[in-house]
Amino acid sequence: MLLVALLCAVSTGARAEVPIQRSFLRMPSSNGHGAVMLDVEQRKVTHFREHLFATEEPVIDAAGNDVFSHGHPQVIHSRDLLYDAFFGLRSGGTQRWLSTLEADRDASNYAAWTTEKTGGTSVASLVQRVGTLEATTYVFAPQGLPHASFVMALRVRNTGAAAVTGVSAFSLHNFHLGFGRPGVMADLEENGETVELSGNDFVEKGFAGVVVAHPLGAVARKSAWLSSTTGSQNAYTVVNGGGGQDLQEFTAQPSPGTGWATAYQFNLGDIPAGAERWVGVAFAHHGNPEAATTARQWLTEYAGASGAKALVDAEVARWAAFQTDTVKVPAGMSADEESLLRHSAVVLHMAQVRSRDAFLRESLSRDGEPRRTRFRAPDGSPATLPGMVRHAGYGAVLASLPPGQWTYAWIRDGAYAVAGMATLGMRSEARDALAYYLNADSGRFQNWRELEPYSMPPYIITLTRYHGFGVEETDFNEAGPNIEFDGFGLFLWALRHYERTTGDTTLVDETWPTVSTKVGDALVALIDPATGLIRPDSSIWETHWNGRQRAWTYTSLTAARGLCDAAELAQRVGDTERATRYRQAGESIRRAMAEKLTDGNFALASNLEELTVGRGYWDAAVFDAFAFELFDPAGKIAQATYRGLDLRLSSPAGAGWQRNDDRYDHPGSTDLSPWGGEYDSAEWVIVSLRGAVAKRMGGDAARADRVLKWVTDQSMKNYLAIAETYDETNGTYKYNTPMAGFGAGAYALALDHRATGENDPACGAYFDESTLTKQPDAGTGTPDAGPQTPDAGPQTPDAGTPPDDSGVGGGGGCNATGPGAVALWMVLAFAGLAVALRRRGV
Repeated sequence: MLLVALLCAVSTGARAEVPIQRSFLRMPSSNGHGAVMLDVEQRKVTHFREHLFATEEPVIDAAGNDVFSHGHPQVIHSRDLLYDAFFGLRSGGTQRWLSTLEADRDASNYAAWTTEKTGGTSVASLVQRVGTLEATTYVFAPQGLPHASFVMALRVRNTGAAAVTGVSAFSLHNFHLGFGRPGVMADLEENGETVELSGNDFVEKGFAGVVVAHPLGAVARKSAWLSSTTGSQNAYTVVNGGGGQDLQEFTAQPSPGTGWATAYQFNLGDIPAGAERWVGVAFAHHGNPEAATTARQWLTEYAGASGAKALVDAEVARWAAFQTDTVKVPAGMSADEESLLRHSAVVLHMAQVRSRDAFLRESLSRDGEPRRTRFRAPDGSPATLPGMVRHAGYGAVLASLPPGQWTYAWIRDGAYAVAGMATLGMRSEARDALAYYLNADSGRFQNWRELEPYSMPPYIITLTRYHGFGVEETDFNEAGPNIEFDGFGLFLWALRHYERTTGDTTLVDETWPTVSTKVGDALVALIDPATGLIRPDSSIWETHWNGRQRAWTYTSLTAARGLCDAAELAQRVGDTERATRYRQAGESIRRAMAEKLTDGNFALASNLEELTVGRGYWDAAVFDAFAFELFDPAGKIAQATYRGLDLRLSSPAGAGWQRNDDRYDHPGSTDLSPWGGEYDSAEWVIVSLRGAVAKRMGGDAARADRVLKWVTDQSMKNYLAIAETYDETNGTYKYNTPMAGFGAGAYALALDHRATGENDPACGAYFDESTLTKQPDAGTGTPDAGPQTPDAGPQTPDAGTPPDDSGVGGGGGCNATGPGAVALWMVLAFAGLAVALRRRGV
């Protein structure tokens, strides 16, 4: 007890985070149809996908049923069509590909939407230097070309005092259009490709469709070669050779081959001091290999006679109009916060699917495996493949942009994205996203055997996520599928947040019959009469099924908040019976949480099952019980929960929190939290941002500000990308980046709350803690300390002291992570006591 008190006494000051460092070096750009990515580390474009999303739809059989293999559903993956693309430069008689030169990582970034600002556009830029020439590569998916497409432009500026003579620029483009669907972040095959010239446009086609390359500027040479080509016919070798040799002109007749690549040479002549020259290439993809004429027409209509500079300027101007006409930013922000917030609006815009139609081939592979689809032709007639289909993906907001793996539409991430969009003034985008959830092909799992004990009602919100064509899906592992019920409540919360923020009541008015019966009523039906909580599910951290489902606090808190919001919507539309029923259900779930999901000190636990065991139940997702204003953020339940989360989950490296204690909570256990791993011990940006909101509401503005500054500084250093997670030991970016709902949306909500301080208690008032019937533990409190996170810095074990609000009770404790605590731990370690205090396993 004395040691704990001493540790708490020295840890009350603000803890210093590790230094901010750049660890994420890729910049994606999307127009909602496809996506492209500029890699600063490799100094080239390394990714161009045919769709924004990762998968199209399930593989189905002739009867329209999903096809399973080894217990897993088979899916049709989107494809990455590009191996790489980059520029080269000749000056002073020497030439080289710019991919071989280092980049100025500080000068590289997204182009600014206006002078003296940072970012706020989707135009990625890469800055390099060759003598006095500054070469800046711009890469973007054009908003004005509504197809899978991108522009790669090069500005060559002479920053010296004398003219640079004999300057030439080169562009290289190596698309892979062969067979296979290995996954959208894996290389496609390059067999069976054909290249031909149509005027100055290169037309490359294969099984994966056609890509047209349209040069922007006067072309001196046009070159194409197979990967097996050697000597002067191989443009890569010619430019990399260092001499002043020109590319060899391509004159061959079209013929299939493996590994075609193409290149342009632009002769820029002499560049006077202070002058600049521009060149570039615009690309467009069509899924039909025979649609080159259509793709060329797209490029002609988009580019016209415009040069590279004009297209870059026009793209920046589009984003400037978006920032001034659409985006609303709260008051009181620093310059960096405004930059990141405005760029967060861009990320949310880029992460939203804008395609409605897709060309589908008649087979999935060269072996003739038939391609089938559940969708119809754009005119409503039955689809005939090969041909166009109209899918249901329009409006979906994906969880991340590439290179993040989560280019799927989770309802959970989407709800935070919708709320962030509405808050930022992106009314049409938010409405489209909400409408997507109501129009997607959902309710597909109602009769699954996993849900038989629940008598699952008809529903419309996915139980996990969606394929890109708007088809409900879930993922599987050895423990079965993920089945999650938190999306129901989150959708209802996001829907009312949209209506309150924008004033648009028409969406609810038009869809209330569906919202009420297939979301609100379905959620009420999922209340477990035995506990008063929502029935066990996989919830936010996706723990799968077959014994791993739990009565998760996060699922119940989202349900309680969502039903309270649904009650307000029902009251407005005149559905008084449902208004009463939803309000009573929301309040009942909240009471059950207070009575059954809090420990002996009234701290909210992760789930009922671990709380019953009495240890290992800490989960930062419960911050939303207070950010969603179910409970008084300054009340007994909140303060006990904050103390416990600060003690056990504060990140050693940063200002925020790890997501839960599952990596270490039950050593040797195979049933309590067998899923625990590095994902759990990483610092999660979503819980840090939601924790910042909760902490500010609870009176700890200092911690909230520290979290916001940490996230802002990290993102500004890392090309304005908000990460999914930070490494808990060194603060570097980890796993998926950039995140939309869990990143950009949550950041917008946190800054807006700081500015407005607006309160909106669930069901009109916080839970009345004086009505609690449970009593606090006497004496030692609950036995949760368990093994503290071994690499989470100077954590303290459970003190076992009487439960009170002093900050050192068994369910709370101080935040033992201050600099004084670190110093004390070093002393204790040298004294041989650290092992005992850290209790790595009990």
